[in-house]
Amino acid sequence: MRKIIGLILFFGSWLVYAVLVFVSVDSEWSIAEKLGIGTALYATSWATMIIGSVLLGPEFVEKIKIMIRPKNMK
Repeated sequence: MRKIIGLILFFGSWLVYAVLVFVSVDSEWSIAEKLGIGTALYATSWATMIIGSVLLGPEFVEKIKIMIRPKNMK
């Protein structure tokens, strides 16, 4: 159950970027409101990614590091 919640949080953190696009193009909000909402969304995204990583454990983080490592460093 812990790993399922971790996966949902880790990969769900990327969904925030779709909301950020909506916020940036919506003309009903002022620049200050867009900045505040964007900041809150970024903070939420990072927090959910970090919490998801913690719940998934160090094995998952190592797998991610191996996947993103450049080919010449393998």
